[in-house]
Amino acid sequence: MDISLFFHKRPHEIKEKSSKRFNKWSLKYDKSILQFFVFRRSHDVFFENIVQDHAAQRILDVGCGTGEFAVKLKKHKKDVRVFGIDISSDMINIAKAKAKVNANMDIDFRVGDVDHMPYEDNYFDYITCAHSFHHYPHKKKAMREMFRVLRNNGKVMIIDGYKDGLLGKFIFDFIIKKHEVHVHHLRSGQFRRLLTNVGFKNIVQTTFNPIIPLLFTKGVAIKEAIW
Repeated sequence: MDISLFFHKRPHEIKEKSSKRFNKWSLKYDKSILQFFVFRRSHDVFFENIVQDHAAQRILDVGCGTGEFAVKLKKHKKDVRVFGIDISSDMINIAKAKAKVNANMDIDFRVGDVDHMPYEDNYFDYITCAHSFHHYPHKKKAMREMFRVLRNNGKVMIIDGYKDGLLGKFIFDFIIKKHEVHVHHLRSGQFRRLLTNVGFKNIVQTTFNPIIPLLFTKGVAIKEAIW
């Protein structure tokens, strides 16, 4: 069953509410306690997976927020083209300003919807997505878009809450849900099936950050040759 059907009645309303919520949060986002206990640790995991790959040329951060990860990546891999997309215009404005302050970095930040990303097929070597996937009302559609814009053998890396255990279930299905009614965190098996059904192979999953348990999922976009 496609978990996105859970949201099929009001996807536009959900996206609009998410955009407004993150616009409101944008000015305090970088000072949030979540930056220290969740977001930056997640960015470090992404960075460790990418930094040694010297063949990577284009990297897209989906749900990039204020551009923290994109800017960090560009500082260490100056020869790589870095992109960021987010549904919140205020988040993107802050990300652009941050890139400009940091030696006028050339990072392509755009306002956009993960369901309809403004990029050509087979374009990116990596896609990263940290703590925004649970907001997507059409999860399978979002994953298909990620697969579409990745080149053959390109990699997707997603980090979200790990709710297979009792602690994670309490945090993500009770506490988070109480404040954000329309979000839905997938279990690890649901992530694996979702990636597999879209076409990703060689799926690897690990957990980390035991106080607020997080799930790292990585898949490789294996595409048939185009003749």
